[in-house]
Amino acid sequence: MAVAVLGFVFHSLSWAVILALSLAALGYFLVAAPVWCCAVTRTGELCRDNSRGLLLGCHRRQHRWQRLKQTFTPAGGRAMLAAGKSASGLLVLIGGLFAGVQALIAAGGLIFH
Repeated sequence: MAVAVLGFVFHSLSWAVILALSLAALGYFLVAAPVWCCAVTRTGELCRDNSRGLLLGCHRRQHRWQRLKQTFTPAGGRAMLAAGKSASGLLVLIGGLFAGVQALIAAGGLIFH
């Protein structure tokens, strides 16, 4: 992601390379970065088990489906913010948001350039 940001700022990389790097960073943050699960348990609390990425839950099968369903609901936004309470979770949220915005800018640059 840092290479894509530097290429974007200094105009030293083409739009296609910036788009590819941004999409790779976005994919990492969505499915591979370490965060808390934050699926709602039977007691109404958030699961504190480790998870991989913002879209996937922990080792419990029901939590995986719940996290995937939460992605498309308003409650999912609150759960993702709760995952950001840890330092690594906050970095994942910021990085995922930044990579997504940068991918949109690079795609717009390729289309309208």
